[in-house]
Amino acid sequence: VVASMLLSCFPILAMGIVVDIVTGASQGIGKAIAESIAAHRGEQAEHLLVLVGRNEERGAAAAQKLGSNACFESCNLGDYSQVLELKNRIHQKANSEYSIGILVNDASECPRQQEFCTIPQRQQDTGDIAFVEVDRQFATNVLGYHFMIKVFSDHFSTGDDKPTHVVNVASNWAGDLDLSDLSFKRRGYDNDSAYRQSNQCDRMLSKLWSEKLPGVRMNSCHPGDPKTTLSKDLGYNLWASAPTRTLIEQSTPIPLLCGFGKLVGTGGWYEGTSGTPGRCRFTSLGSKSQELFDICESFCVTADTK
Repeated sequence: VVASMLLSCFPILAMGIVVDIVTGASQGIGKAIAESIAAHRGEQAEHLLVLVGRNEERGAAAAQKLGSNACFESCNLGDYSQVLELKNRIHQKANSEYSIGILVNDASECPRQQEFCTIPQRQQDTGDIAFVEVDRQFATNVLGYHFMIKVFSDHFSTGDDKPTHVVNVASNWAGDLDLSDLSFKRRGYDNDSAYRQSNQCDRMLSKLWSEKLPGVRMNSCHPGDPKTTLSKDLGYNLWASAPTRTLIEQSTPIPLLCGFGKLVGTGGWYEGTSGTPGRCRFTSLGSKSQELFDICESFCVTADTK
């Protein structure tokens, strides 16, 4: 109800506006990132900040605190059809002339007990669309990032003037990728290994997307080590402080990667605040990255796709 009231009163903005999107923004790190972006942007008339998450009440309350240029949109990012619907709703709020200034992919989950979701996938051998069971952590943490980049890429800006900045939050806790068992059906599930795999996937995909979208600033980064719902599910950072705008701005590279500061390159993985990309052993996996990309692309369909 709160979200419906907020969205119904939100104005349709003028042509040529810049839209910033933060996923996983109803709480935790995503919420802190949205607060930082709102503070940097101020009350610019031609700017819209969209917080994306699942909890409508919490998300609407977070957006309301950020001023009249912010709104909340509910979306299950692991469902390609819902991401397409999200784009349509943002299109209605902005217009066909909007450009994406910043896209921060932060939405993630890490259930202690494995959960599955059923989504459509194009079958490689026949080309037919079939519904398949996918590990929910892979769907949200990996497919969700891929879907957001793919669906909104036609509104990205390129060039050195005002390029779109895409920030893929992907922890330094990464590894354990098995392309033949992305949903942990053979290996047996534990949320730590699934989380590590998702971060490796996101870092690989971020690098490959940067090559496919030249002119866009596409980077991944470690978001610091605060205590969040996800970290508690993993048993980490239990004595750390909760994420805040101050933590984001003073302890992470996220503001730089959003374009607030010195110019950064593209295709890097960052940790800390130096502005220099760190060494990432996952960004040079070549054929494996392309295979992962192709798997993600096979899920970029809806039940009605021919």
